[in-house]
Amino acid sequence: MSAFEHVTALWSFVYALALTHLLARIAELIVARDRVRFSGLLALGMANAILLVLADWLSLWDLRSIKSWDLASVTIQLLVAISVFLICALVGPKAPDEGEIDLEDFFWRQRPYFYGALLATVILSLIANLDFLKTPNVVLFVRQNLTVLPMLIPTVLALVSRTRWVQWAAGLCFLAITIGYTVEFCSTLS
Repeated sequence: MSAFEHVTALWSFVYALALTHLLARIAELIVARDRVRFSGLLALGMANAILLVLADWLSLWDLRSIKSWDLASVTIQLLVAISVFLICALVGPKAPDEGEIDLEDFFWRQRPYFYGALLATVILSLIANLDFLKTPNVVLFVRQNLTVLPMLIPTVLALVSRTRWVQWAAGLCFLAITIGYTVEFCSTLS
């Protein structure tokens, strides 16, 4: 087993747990759908979280050429995975056995924590991208950071503003940037 395979096994488990957690919560809400008050903003947050799991996990592939992994690199990559897990946990409400489930209220209560975790993930990702400097394709450091940096704008706007249209604009903008990132960097693994 290579060093890359060894360290990515742990990170992959964290990403898998994040996705599993969120999908289980979504399934609970579907089962309890008669008691659920839908929220488009929360659904958008869930879509962003799912896409972020996919994009971050797939982006690990570009680090496969690193032969030697130091503790700092392993730790920062693990922190990115943990922060993505927290995003999934914060955006996925547990469905109680009884009573109405107000997803709109849940979104507004969780918004600062969700976007705070998202901000931490973006900042950690910028630091984690330093690992691209250890690969033969060092230009990925610049290219990835030029794609990740704009993610700060909608994240910070959504964190500081309680205006509904800002929440929609920020969520949709983050989704568009993440889709663009995924297509640009993760559309083909070779």
